[in-house]
This record gives sequence, C-alpha cells and structure tokens, in this order.
Amino acid sequence: MKREVTTKACITLVLMCCLFGMMPTTAFSWSQATHAYIADRLGAPTGYDNLDEMWGSVEPDFFNYIFDPALCPGWIADQTQGTYSDTFLKVWNAADTNNEHALAYGFVSHNQQWGADHTAHVSCRTCGQDDGYIIVKAKLLLNAPVDPANPEQTFGDAFTGLGMNPDMALLVAHEATEEAIDIRLRNEVDPLLGRKLATAARNETKSFQPLLVKTFAADYAAYCFGGDYATAASVLTAAEKGHRKDMIFLGQAISQPEPVAVQLLAEQLVGVLSELGFSVPVETVKAAIFSSIAICADYKAEIDAAIEFVDKNLRDHGITYLMHGNPKNGP
Repeated sequence: MKREVTTKACITLVLMCCLFGMMPTTAFSWSQATHAYIADRLGAPTGYDNLDEMWGSVEPDFFNYIFDPALCPGWIADQTQGTYSDTFLKVWNAADTNNEHALAYGFVSHNQQWGADHTAHVSCRTCGQDDGYIIVKAKLLLNAPVDPANPEQTFGDAFTGLGMNPDMALLVAHEATEEAIDIRLRNEVDPLLGRKLATAARNETKSFQPLLVKTFAADYAAYCFGGDYATAASVLTAAEKGHRKDMIFLGQAISQPEPVAVQLLAEQLVGVLSELGFSVPVETVKAAIFSSIAICADYKAEIDAAIEFVDKNLRDHGITYLMHGNPKNGP
C-alpha cells in the first residue's frame, strides 16, 4: 500500500517544488550548493570525477521535482535521502563504471544517517545544541527582529501575522537560512561555487539518469505504478532532467553580487508563497535572508566539521573507488 503523505510533508513538497521553477528543497537539509561545496572538498580535486561527485551530491534532492502525491514522493524521499542505509546505498551498489562510482560517491555523501545531512537535520558538529545546524539557525531567525530599529516584531511574529502556522514559518526560515549559507560560501570561500554547480548540471554527469533508473525504477514501479517499469523510468528521468535546470538557475543566482543574489532568491520565494495564498512583501523575505547571513556567521566551522565527519564515515563504510587509476579517499 502506498504510504500516505502527511499534511506537513505535502506543504513542504508544494512549497519547495515551486521554488526555482517547481523544485522543492527538503526541509532542514543543507542546500544543494552547500552539498556541492562539501563534495568538492571530499573527493577528486579537479576533473570529471570532481564534477561527477558534486553532481551526485545534489541528486538525492532530485525527487523534489516530484510533488504530486500520485507519484509517491514520500517513497522517493525514503529511498534517496538516507532514512535507511539499505536505500541510499542502492546507488553505490548499482554503480559499475568509474563514472558511476564517482556519481554514487557524491550521492552517498549526502545521506541523513551518517552523511552531510546528518549535521543539518539531526546533530550539528559545532553549534553546541542537540539539533541540526539548519534547524538551530532557522529557529534563531524566527526570534530575530525584522527591523533592528523596531525589535518588538520578530520574523516569527511577521510570518504569523501573514497567516503562517508555526511549521510553515519554520520552513520559510529554513529556506532563508539555506540561501544565506549558499551566498556566504560563494562570496567568502569559493567564488566559483555557482559556476561549478551549473557546470556539473550541464556536463557529462547526464549519465546519472541511467544509473538512477537502474537503481530505483523496478522498485518504484512496483510500489507506485502497479509494476509499470516504463512509467517509473519516465518519471525518474523527467524529474532528474528538471532538477538539472533548477541547479543551473541556482548556480547562476548565487554567482551574482550579494544584493542581486538576495533579491533573486527573495523574489522566487515570494512567488512560491503567493501561489500558496500568502502575500509576503519581498522586503520581508530579503530582510530574512540578510538576517540569516548574519546569524550564520559560524557556518564555515560547521561545514568544515561536516566535511571531516562525512569523509571519515565514507571511509569507515568502504565508500571508495579508483580515480583514473589513483586510490580515491585512501589513507
């Protein structure tokens, strides 16, 4: 029987699937540009393996393009996001070629159980709280003033006044937090991050589509389409193709000067919220992103710790391969 998608999950999927052209982002995860940055620091320093790893690291979120409950987005999320190791490791186990192993290496680095998303969702490495980094910072944003000159009104108050319930307000705060970190990474650490993400989406990493189908289509067909393999394969391929377009946009957006990047991302989110019936001033969302940029001043230490955490766990779980004949992730 198909799993029912909870009301909160549906809200999350609909909200984020519209962002960046009908693409959702998983609640409380690192954003895709941040995942790409982490993968860039984990594996091959240059070349096609590096791009494959970066692209693989953002692919667990490809399902965000699938938001129709009839297409079983909850099942896709369980398979790719790392709720259980026997699901996200399917991609690694299905990989045959060096190219596929590079893609799968990045894919596995993303997982929630012991990958990068563990630090975002479950337990931060440096923030001193028993929660994921994104969650901690999103909650701080909700308690921050919209206008420092008028500290009585917080972003939580503003979002409540716009008709959002606490879950929706936290989702919006989390989105602002993710975008803030992407912008900071590009501006302060890697000026080419957006270009790398867009390049990874455009290049020969297209070979991930057959790996995706090989890995999941049969089970997806059995779970969601009464065994119709062709339909399952078509849905997976279309979703992955849409994800590429969205990542090109994201890469281009964060490559702009900070005020422009904030404006672009704020306008996108305002458009999403409008579709959901929330009339949110773009200046409020811009203020939230700018406030998040300040709140996340310690982001680099957390991401560096996450890279060390993921690197160790990849080694411990035997996720290694040969990069053009050279030991990858070796001692």
